Amino acid sequence: MRKITLAALLFIGISQTLSAQLQTSDGEGNTQAAYFKKLNKKAKYGATLINKELSFGTGKGINGFPVVTAQEDGQVEMVAIENRSTVGYVLPYNQFVKLRDYDFYVYYKTGFKSQKYPPTKISLTDESIFMDDNYGMLYGFEAAESGQRCRFKYDYLYTDAKYLTRFFFHEGFPVRETSISFKVPSWLELEIKEMNFVTYKIRKEIKKDKNFTIYTYTAENLPAIHQEPASLARPFYLPHLVITIKTFVVDQEKYNGFKSLDDLYAWYNYLYRKADNHPDVIKDQVNTLIQNKKSDEETIKALYYWVQDNIRYVAFEEGYSGFVPQTIQEVYQNKYGDCKGMANLLTEMLKIAGFDAHFAWIGTREIPYDCTQIQSMCVDNHAICVLYLKGKTYFLDGTEKYAALGRDAYRIQGKKVLVQNGETYKVEQVPVPNLEENKILTQAQLRLNGDKIMGHVSVTFKGASNNFFHYVYNSIPANKRKEFTNRIIELNSNNTEVSNVKTSDFTNRDIPITLEGDVEISNQVTLVDSLCYTNIDFFPTSITSFIPDADRENPIDIDNVLIVEDAVTLEIPAKAKVKFMPPPFQNGFNKITMDASYKAEGNKIILNKKMQLNSPVIYATEFSDWKTFLNKIREFNRKNLTIQL
Repeated sequence: MRKITLAALLFIGISQTLSAQLQTSDGEGNTQAAYFKKLNKKAKYGATLINKELSFGTGKGINGFPVVTAQEDGQVEMVAIENRSTVGYVLPYNQFVKLRDYDFYVYYKTGFKSQKYPPTKISLTDESIFMDDNYGMLYGFEAAESGQRCRFKYDYLYTDAKYLTRFFFHEGFPVRETSISFKVPSWLELEIKEMNFVTYKIRKEIKKDKNFTIYTYTAENLPAIHQEPASLARPFYLPHLVITIKTFVVDQEKYNGFKSLDDLYAWYNYLYRKADNHPDVIKDQVNTLIQNKKSDEETIKALYYWVQDNIRYVAFEEGYSGFVPQTIQEVYQNKYGDCKGMANLLTEMLKIAGFDAHFAWIGTREIPYDCTQIQSMCVDNHAICVLYLKGKTYFLDGTEKYAALGRDAYRIQGKKVLVQNGETYKVEQVPVPNLEENKILTQAQLRLNGDKIMGHVSVTFKGASNNFFHYVYNSIPANKRKEFTNRIIELNSNNTEVSNVKTSDFTNRDIPITLEGDVEISNQVTLVDSLCYTNIDFFPTSITSFIPDADRENPIDIDNVLIVEDAVTLEIPAKAKVKFMPPPFQNGFNKITMDASYKAEGNKIILNKKMQLNSPVIYATEFSDWKTFLNKIREFNRKNLTIQL
């Protein structure tokens, strides 16, 4: 499905710059630059005004069907905050949008002068997308000095308003005022859903003008939104509008847009059936794969795992190809496809084998609403296969490499699924597994040996953590994989050496991943006279990557729910005595909890530690509490054991 990267939309760098010779700064421009410098210290430029006015008409879409068109007239007023800044605005393009006209003005001496520079073409899509008609055009100039201003006007046409889905107010640069208005004629029923308005002051005005209703939304003093690692998807927290064409009238005949889920499904199904599949092409391959399989489960696995292992995921989004699946023969012969093509192939393979399999549309965790709540093409960005077998429903995602049958990726857990079923449809929901099913378990049997700690470590990955291990392991170079697995057994300690490493069969996705080996840990023991100070609590360093920097702005999304459990035993000399053990620890942040305790049994010290990550999102207002939570864990971790030798 179509995916535009935030980094590109927010215009983070370009390969070329535009230059303007007729440009000067002025008092107004310098005042504006000073204002933006206070609003956002890192910004290179800002917009004093962004105004978008949308009006609607009708036209002909695919196969001559009547459609609603939308015209967007925009004006953007920008100013350079720093010297030698590229100042500009990006408009996205694809088959469904076209620019009818534009002009670009730069302030020179006493006023704005038209300087219609050619725009610069930039990529707007994820690097994984192999072929895509979606791109951006940057309309701008290279400002020599702070305070230099420009004005961009454009006339932009959506040839099919089904694909006019969302408007966000924030940009990749600070904005003093932005307004979006919709001039809705009486023949058009337009739904405008206001999302995430609660924490933002956005003015809404409704005016009647003859046969039109005009809705205007205005927001002020918006900071720049930048891409940051592990960020929560924008629709979850930024204010935006979701637009849906419900009904419209052409030549006195009323048509449905997406008035209900029935209409959305009808359009999806129409595009799905445009894939001219030839099942005969894959019959021999299917028969070969299922030959000698003794059960339905074995047969399904043979087909499902073959698609995972042999079809490379490559997003393919050109025009209607962003919504129409590639044919099964194309995906099979090319050995690559996007989510729709892979779901299409897997569905047909299972049908040939005699199973009740269906193509299905789903929105991943990047989308906070689903098809039952909003009927818009922005609710589903992914496609899978749904299989019904003996009263059980399976959600098969061919793009989820190394996923076992019955184990759903976290990105679709709990999400609604729209299942293709001929002229009708079904709505299913991907189950959310018990948290205990997603566990990383570390077991260590250690012994104190002079000034070193020696022993055996075993680490097991279950459920979604198993998938995550496979993803990381197979994404790094082959010559680095041994180092990666060893590092896990070494408990991420620079003072540990590992030997006699053994692993489970990584090619068998139906079993947990297990890594084990013998370890020797140095620099972990301090001897003072007859006292020994040591520590067997190995702080989960991976979580430190989620400690926000001081200038972090976006909410953090750890993008997983799981349990991390440690069971560490330290054997001490027979005559030694434990003088001090840290007291039990218990703390929590939202639904994330940490429990740890030491106990002594004979000549053994046992540490049991368990972190339950139930809520993976940390909002900016919670950063302080989140840091406090992690620092308390660190404080517990730093407390040493004291042993009398």
